[in-house]
Amino acid sequence: MSNKREKVKFSQSVKNNSFIIKTVFKSSPGLCIMRIIMGVITGLNHGVTVYLISEILNSLDRGDTFETILWKTVIMAAYMLAYQLFYSWHWKIYYPMHKLDFIRKLHKRFFIKANEIDLARYDTPEFYNDFIYSMENSDKSILRTLDTFSDIIRCLVASVSVFGVVLSVDPIISVVILGFSIITMIMNIIQNNIYYKYELVSNVIWRKDWYFQRFFSLSDYAKEIRLTKVSQNMKNEFEKNKDEEKKITVKRQKELLFLQIMFSLIHIAEDLFVILYMAYHLMETKTILVGGFAIAITAANKVRGMFSELQWRLSDINQTSLFADKVRKFLSLESEIVSGDKELHSFESIEFKNVSFEYGDGKKALDNVSFKVEQGDRIAFVGYNGAGKTTVTKLMMRLYDATEGEILVNGINIKEYRLDMLREKIGAVFQDYKVFAATVAENVLADKYTPDKEQVVLDALEDSTFGDKLNHLPNGINTELTREFYNDGTELSGGENQKIAIARVFAHNNELIIMDEPSSALDPIAEYNLNVGIDKNARGKTVVFITHRLSTTRHVDKIYMFENGKIIESGSHDELISSNGKYADMFELQAKKYLSSSES
Repeated sequence: MSNKREKVKFSQSVKNNSFIIKTVFKSSPGLCIMRIIMGVITGLNHGVTVYLISEILNSLDRGDTFETILWKTVIMAAYMLAYQLFYSWHWKIYYPMHKLDFIRKLHKRFFIKANEIDLARYDTPEFYNDFIYSMENSDKSILRTLDTFSDIIRCLVASVSVFGVVLSVDPIISVVILGFSIITMIMNIIQNNIYYKYELVSNVIWRKDWYFQRFFSLSDYAKEIRLTKVSQNMKNEFEKNKDEEKKITVKRQKELLFLQIMFSLIHIAEDLFVILYMAYHLMETKTILVGGFAIAITAANKVRGMFSELQWRLSDINQTSLFADKVRKFLSLESEIVSGDKELHSFESIEFKNVSFEYGDGKKALDNVSFKVEQGDRIAFVGYNGAGKTTVTKLMMRLYDATEGEILVNGINIKEYRLDMLREKIGAVFQDYKVFAATVAENVLADKYTPDKEQVVLDALEDSTFGDKLNHLPNGINTELTREFYNDGTELSGGENQKIAIARVFAHNNELIIMDEPSSALDPIAEYNLNVGIDKNARGKTVVFITHRLSTTRHVDKIYMFENGKIIESGSHDELISSNGKYADMFELQAKKYLSSSES
């Protein structure tokens, strides 16, 4: 999310903010309606209060009886008490409860949408940044939009109600107050434009300042700061940055000072005119009472303040609109990976026919790839980083769709199958595996744990070689992992986390198993034991290995060697060694590495 403040067209701003109001109403109509009611009531309160006070003053001026003044005072006190009770009930009881309910529903809506959107969206930095920003700020920003909308209603109703009371006293003074308020509002717009102009210039300075703070406070830079003279360079840059900030600030404040003087002169002129005009009619023409005089003085300040706040709230609508636009676009996203309606009852084969794929950068991650895997086959994709191996498995799971060519499952285009049934057949250990903030059992099942699943969890952990570690955990399979939720949660090593991810596959009866670098964090002994566990759990199933460790590939049925998105070699381990190609070179290099390690 850029720090740069943007502006949007008024029509687009109205459209975006209308969307936010509709979103709130859809999730919590009561909250939305009550904020509108509160805007009206708090706005009317200004006019009612001014009117009631003026009535008491007029009674004093007319010489009404003490009983009359007492009753008017009691009425005013009863009104003020009723208003305060309603106001307090709304902010202390109604609003907090409905706000929590709205936030829960809103976040659930975001979570559902996040689960629906295509994985390809995450490859676009702009989308991902806006998505994260929307997720993190949705509740605060949407409620801010609702509050701003309510405040605009309050300002408008307050201005009209107070102006109406003044109009009943003297039409001329009401026009004068309105005129001065409009002038003040225009000057506020000029002031905001000055702030906006200098904010754009200052963004670069603030960004640098934030970098200096991180540079001297984060541990990432601590070693270099102590071993080099880079900190002195940064201190010099910091000083230059602060000098530039001072120069900009001085220039801005001079412009604001002139404007503030003009503000003061206009306010003084308004106050003098209102006081003298009303005093003249109170003392000379006798056409108004003390209450009317008090109304005019109070109204001048109230209407002026309301017009200033109204201008500020309308300006704020522009910024809330920018966020609203991101939320609107996110919630309206439709997945391009559309589920078919054909049921998939069993996995028999998967075939790539002249498949090409690119992530959007114009460069092909896969280029005219063809192969076929039958049920029960064990195959391996090998090659250096960026060769296209992992991309193949993502296409198998329909996390992406091929750019060219077609993928057939049981001889039928993969797009024709129901997505849920297709993915239920596939179990995958990803290279960037994740362990969740949950118990060991819930991590293995990737689902809710019930006692009847205990043996399934234990067997899966044993086969993934996690058994020894499990014996040392404080609560066994009920041990909480990570410290996201609990301070006494258990943090595992990289290899232990990988075993949990592998057990996740073993715990489910998947027909196609994808192992993307399954032993990358394991030592050779653990790797051997893991292969034993895979043999046990994958009998009769189709297994796809993606690996850099070619010791894993010796016993698979077929190996596909990838380079620059193409299959350049295929065959069994012995066949590829005999052909003396890229695979044989890669295997020989790794063999020498292991040999030299064992000799040393």
